[in-house]
Amino acid sequence: MFEQNHVSMRAFQSSDLMAVRSLVQITIDACYSKVYPKEAVQFFKDWHCDEKILKDAKDGYTILLYEDTRIIGTGTIVDNHVMRVFVDPAFQRRGFGKLIMHKLEERAVSTGIDVVKLDASLPSKTFYDSLGYVTLERAFREVENNRRLDFYRMEKALVERVRNGAP
Repeated sequence: MFEQNHVSMRAFQSSDLMAVRSLVQITIDACYSKVYPKEAVQFFKDWHCDEKILKDAKDGYTILLYEDTRIIGTGTIVDNHVMRVFVDPAFQRRGFGKLIMHKLEERAVSTGIDVVKLDASLPSKTFYDSLGYVTLERAFREVENNRRLDFYRMEKALVERVRNGAP
């Protein structure tokens, strides 16, 4: 378990479901509403439903950052795919997203994975660029009312990091 000031890290438990869903929904509203049409925002919210949160946690590894009893961040890795990385808007730009990503990458390396992939939303692309992720392609998905949900498929080679001993 990680602790920094009053922020701790631990693995997801099924009893965390409601708090994780709430964090995801609040973050989507705050961060995506300015760049995506409402249909795309709703798609994101529907995509991160209870069933998928639980399935991904069961099939992979989901971590939580929390302050006291409040969950302020989460991230999941299933096989080599990073997903559902969200930090409460009130806690963004403090290094918590990087902390989550570092832990997920560490987990990947410990299970023999040397390249991780993710789909980055428009507002999160710069964040992933700063962590060394490379854009493979710009993609989109059609959502309701013929609207588009644009995103980036990205990846990062972790082997170099391990060989060079970088954090």
